[in-house]
Amino acid sequence: MASWACMAAVARYFTGEIHTFEIVFFRSLFGGIFLLPWLFKVGLGGLKTQRVGMHLVRGFTGLAVIYLLFSAVAVATLGEVAAIMSTRPMVASLATIIILHEAAHGRRWAATIVGFIGALLIIRPGMEEVSTGALYAFAAVILMAALTIIMKSLARTEKPDTIVVWQMMVFTPCALIPAILVWKTPDLWQFLLLASTGLFGTMTQRCLTRAYAAADAIVIMPFDFTRLIFSALLGFILFQEFPDIWVWAGGLIILIGVLWMARQEAKAATSPSNQ
Repeated sequence: MASWACMAAVARYFTGEIHTFEIVFFRSLFGGIFLLPWLFKVGLGGLKTQRVGMHLVRGFTGLAVIYLLFSAVAVATLGEVAAIMSTRPMVASLATIIILHEAAHGRRWAATIVGFIGALLIIRPGMEEVSTGALYAFAAVILMAALTIIMKSLARTEKPDTIVVWQMMVFTPCALIPAILVWKTPDLWQFLLLASTGLFGTMTQRCLTRAYAAADAIVIMPFDFTRLIFSALLGFILFQEFPDIWVWAGGLIILIGVLWMARQEAKAATSPSNQ
């Protein structure tokens, strides 16, 4: 989550200077470059997979998430975007019910409703105009929920680094075409910062894939809330922006919902009826 906040902060820094399409391309390009040492170590055998189709779906979905995310932070504060992104566990839980037909336990519906209330506090529709950034962020959350299901599926059969390398193989050529249309050659400082998005993005993906491979999603999900803390800190230091009380209140409600859901899911998983 700390790496994610750093990547988002760099994208925010380039608002008005470098187009989102170009930022995404450099994030993809350098994300792949930073994975080359691993590829040299394991050889091309590290790319071997029987699930090319799923990797392509994961890559295209992930690319759409990055476009939406970088577009969101360009027009909204880091804290607001991070708080909205914290609703992902609820949306992911709802997705497993609808898509995977998992049991629609009352606890999942309750947690989803709590998360929805927290999100309403953040955007306050009717009291304030819903920002474009919030809409981008919510769209990203929906796709991230899909990614949660895809990543958990891939983690059962694929090595974490294999998943990330395949992601970059899809990202980079697909991101190049729109980037060419808005290309602006960066100076040295901009180039270094753009390269850092690849570093932070790759760190985020490698850590997440390892997390999902090592533990159940319900264990990982509560850590999403730290995204708000890191983002608020960077937003204050770098851009003199700080989430208002409504963002923190909504984020806290979302955290409570996520923690409660995780605790109830853990109890259900260890109950005698599930042994």
